[in-house]
Amino acid sequence: MKVVDLTTGVNQLRDAVEQIQRTWADTQQHWRDENSRHVEEDHLQPLLREIAAAYPVIHELAAVLAQAERACRPWE
Repeated sequence: MKVVDLTTGVNQLRDAVEQIQRTWADTQQHWRDENSRHVEEDHLQPLLREIAAAYPVIHELAAVLAQAERACRPWE
């Protein structure tokens, strides 16, 4: 039995990011003013950069947790 599974959460995060990007692309077809640029530059882009930076860290953490799980598994 796997104790820790970060893959499911990462996949959900990727799906959410893709949905945000699709929705924003649709929104930009109708909303193109200074406020939309402000939302994109000050909120959306920084959020997406932070999420992208988190992926490698999450994968590294998953590897460490998998190693810890193997090390703590009772001898069978």
